[in-house]
Amino acid sequence: MSNWLRSREEILEYPYIGTITRIEEGDGMEEDTAVVVYEGAMDEHMREDESGNVLQTSSYIISIPLIKDSEERYIIPKKGDKIEIEVFGDKFTLTVDNAEPSQLGGVSVYATRNSW
Repeated sequence: MSNWLRSREEILEYPYIGTITRIEEGDGMEEDTAVVVYEGAMDEHMREDESGNVLQTSSYIISIPLIKDSEERYIIPKKGDKIEIEVFGDKFTLTVDNAEPSQLGGVSVYATRNSW
């Protein structure tokens, strides 16, 4: 069996790679810093279709596994966090609107696309 056919038959729960970052405000005169909250496997699903020839701002559901950070806290994105995801070589950014963990071991992240 060819590698292409084998990869087509394999369905992954999180087939894409992405990064979620959060801006932490600096104290006083200190500058704000971008902190990587999550980097790894994720999936995406567009919730709103394009309308005609005009690209609309689309809403997405991004799925990530429910895991803990180095301090044993669950990683759950917050409103305003930025997501960069690569889907078949196309990278785009999203802004988190909300996130909801599930008892099935995942997190559904509701986000809006920032760039085309």
